[in-house]
Amino acid sequence: MRFAPQRLNSLASVLSLLLLQGVEQVDGHYGFPVVVINGVVSEWWQYVRPVGPDDYGNYFQPLLDYTGEPQVCGIDGTKTGSITGTAKVEAGSTIGFIAFSAIVVTAPVWPTFNESTDGIRHEGPGQAYMSKAPADLESYTGDGEWFKIWSSGSSDGQHWDTYRKAELNFTIPKTTPPGKYLVRVEHFNISPIYGQTQQYINCAQVEVTGPGGGTPGPTIKFPGGYDPKDSSIWLPNALYQPQKPTELLKNYKGPGPEVWTG
Repeated sequence: MRFAPQRLNSLASVLSLLLLQGVEQVDGHYGFPVVVINGVVSEWWQYVRPVGPDDYGNYFQPLLDYTGEPQVCGIDGTKTGSITGTAKVEAGSTIGFIAFSAIVVTAPVWPTFNESTDGIRHEGPGQAYMSKAPADLESYTGDGEWFKIWSSGSSDGQHWDTYRKAELNFTIPKTTPPGKYLVRVEHFNISPIYGQTQQYINCAQVEVTGPGGGTPGPTIKFPGGYDPKDSSIWLPNALYQPQKPTELLKNYKGPGPEVWTG
């Protein structure tokens, strides 16, 4: 089952499509359907674009293809803007994405956070990007320019900072120009085996307020912004789960451009 634009007329229609019988948690993988803005927790898919399941009906399964449409906002995430709300966020505010375990839809209720199964379940870095809609945000497919606002690696040179965290938190830069944006969060299950580093991606819709004044950049586009052969994606064996701290891992930088801080 995939989302078809003509069937996505309201959030209620999505819920009726997806929540026919219930949800069953699938331990290990995860997605980010809930945002926290200045401490206020949203509902599932309130401001995050709903994504479709994979071919087996599983939600939040990892992405391995760096060239397809799911690279933008997850499976079918370019198609669900019209049924997603837009959160107002003042530049300089904190925004977070809560990680929930992968699920198979089987009943009419989304799960609540469970510390034993939810959160970041794999080791690897996290990053966040923003892309300003040229016109209508709800119909924006994310085919414009993206600038990076946050990247997390390994502060101690041995363990990934995001591992076992409940959510990924970062700040909207203070000089971000006012307007409507997609905020794209991604987390990697890093691997030393070529083609096996997994991605977990979701996008929220936000309207940024504030004085602006900044010029975000450098920028990239999705899909196509990453080279799977990049050593920050296909991690060298020497940096994979080191037994002791190493400066190489401590100096790790995620794929893509430098972080724009505003």
